[in-house]
Formats: sequence, C-alpha cells, structure tokens
Amino acid sequence: MKEAEPRSDWVLGLSLVQVMLLLFFAAMLINVTESVESGGQGVEGTKALQARLDAAMEKDAQLEKQLGDMTLFVEELRLMVDAKALSKEGFQEAIESLRRGYSLCHKDNNTLIEASIENGVETVQIIGEIPSDLEVNLVKGDQTSNLDQIVPFIQDVYQYEKEHNCRFNYRLRYATDNDYRKAREGFEKYFYPEKMIKNG
Repeated sequence: MKEAEPRSDWVLGLSLVQVMLLLFFAAMLINVTESVESGGQGVEGTKALQARLDAAMEKDAQLEKQLGDMTLFVEELRLMVDAKALSKEGFQEAIESLRRGYSLCHKDNNTLIEASIENGVETVQIIGEIPSDLEVNLVKGDQTSNLDQIVPFIQDVYQYEKEHNCRFNYRLRYATDNDYRKAREGFEKYFYPEKMIKNG
C-alpha cells in the first residue's frame, strides 16, 4: 500500500510500542549477561533464557502485526471519511464536514455573513473573506438591507458552493420568534448556521 501523507500523532504514538520492545530486549540482554557472569551458563539456565527470548520474539512479532493492522485501519478510515491529512486535525475537519453534510469553503474562517432580522427587516453584513475566485457584488465590511444587493450576492455564493461542493457558515441576529423562523427558512438554504443571537 502506498503510504499516504505523514503519519498522524496517534499512529506515531503507536510506534512507541517498538521503543518499549527495544528497551525490553535491552533489559533481557542485561539479564542474560548478568546470569552468564554469575555462573548461570549451565544447560538448564541456557534453555530457560532461550525460552524467554523466544517468547519475547514471538510477542514482538505479534505487536508488529498489530501495529501494521492498526496503521492499515487508520488509512482505510481516512479514505472513508475523506480526511485530507492523516492527522488529528485532518480527521476533525473530515468529521465536521460529515456532520454538516458539506465541506468548509474556507478553512480558517468559514463564516461569511452576519444576517440580522428585526421585525421582518433583513440586513446582511459581510464579515468573512471572499475567496479570490468568487465574484460577488459585495466585499468584506459591506452592510446592506437592499434586497437588490442581497439576492444577487446570495445567488453568486450559492453557485460557488455548488461548484466547490462546500457550504459557508452564517451568523444570525434576530429580534422575534417570527424573525428567527424567517431567517432560518431563508438563509439555511444557502448557509450553515454558526451562531444564533437574540437581540435585547
């Protein structure tokens, strides 16, 4: 199997088993040396030491096999969840994408807008970075209640999400229960909710 990307911290942690085995063998060698020096080199003593060494070698082979099986399992799991990297962070990102149903459009800060609805009046503020390959009519920092600006912006963002198979987050501020329902029905066709904040 082709080794894909650097091993995760967890898999590297498993390789400590090998270090422990080396220490175990070192201890065994010291034990054998001490036994020989103290006159325990008789036939029975040698057979007993050989049996212990054989058992240790068998245990080492078992642990090596377990480590190989575990490494193969982790790689298969990475492919199943589509983790981009064989690391803790890579798996966390993949699991988050599975939970959301979509991958992140922007790895560092995926929250693109803050929507505010107060008594039915919608306001959208761009709070995230616009990807360089996403052409929209608003830029970071812009805020508007003009539907002639909001609708084309959301349509362009949605087209980008479909092309990249990803979904941006949005943050919501609302005043009433009706505002809350209206916002979720409207914005969650296009965005994944990051945070819901009730004003007042």
